[in-house]
Amino acid sequence: MARQLSDRSRLRSPRRPRLPAVGRPRRLSPDEVAAIRARPWPRLPWWLWLAVVLTTVTMVVVGVGIFGTVPDQLPVAARRSPPTATQSHGVGDLRVPILEPENRDRLVRRQASCPRLDQVTLVGTAGEVGLLDAAATKLCALRSTAPIQRARSGLQDARAVVQFARFELTINESTTVFGAGPPQVMVHSKFQQGEAAADRVAVVLVHEGAHVADGGPPDAAGELAARTAELDACGRLFTGGAQPNRGCADAAALLSGDDASAIQRLKEAGYR
Repeated sequence: MARQLSDRSRLRSPRRPRLPAVGRPRRLSPDEVAAIRARPWPRLPWWLWLAVVLTTVTMVVVGVGIFGTVPDQLPVAARRSPPTATQSHGVGDLRVPILEPENRDRLVRRQASCPRLDQVTLVGTAGEVGLLDAAATKLCALRSTAPIQRARSGLQDARAVVQFARFELTINESTTVFGAGPPQVMVHSKFQQGEAAADRVAVVLVHEGAHVADGGPPDAAGELAARTAELDACGRLFTGGAQPNRGCADAAALLSGDDASAIQRLKEAGYR
């Protein structure tokens, strides 16, 4: 009977499989090592090598482009691009989205509502024009210090046109395009959103208004005057804790010394 129980227990408890013993790998002989080294490596197709080269070049170009446009890595005088023959700041390729054919049905044009700038034309969608008008109203309300009044009168007298745009060189907050008609003030589209957007646009209008008052792209002295007016507006608009434009800090840094040294730094950055 005991033997039968023992046999049954062996039937019910299958044996655990035994894993094969793993030993150390066999050391290769000198002839085997030499044979492995003599094997030819696989040759990659030419198109794969070309893809590797092109990818590497693209990464380098993109890296240079990114780091070359980071404002903090540029001298403070160069954080607004020097002018071209027609632009107060050379921004490269420039696009005004609202003027593209697919957006024409949304286009709104109207004059600024405040009396001091009622000859300035605002262009954009209804929302963009509303923001530009709020910025113009803030500019109208600023105390008439000499730099601010000159910028404001420059926009009004020239019947400037103001709109949002996109720039190839995104370090620039704005530019003005000069030509046969009224000067076209282009505000970087990034100012359409965010805290205190109307204050930010108003500061930009002061800067470009100084260039409009000059009647064309600035030299170093003209850019210094625009930065001076800009810094004046920054100190009057950003009093409630909102973060000022980057241009406010740049203007303060540039104007921290005397005018002669500031003009020299602007000339080194490409202003004539």
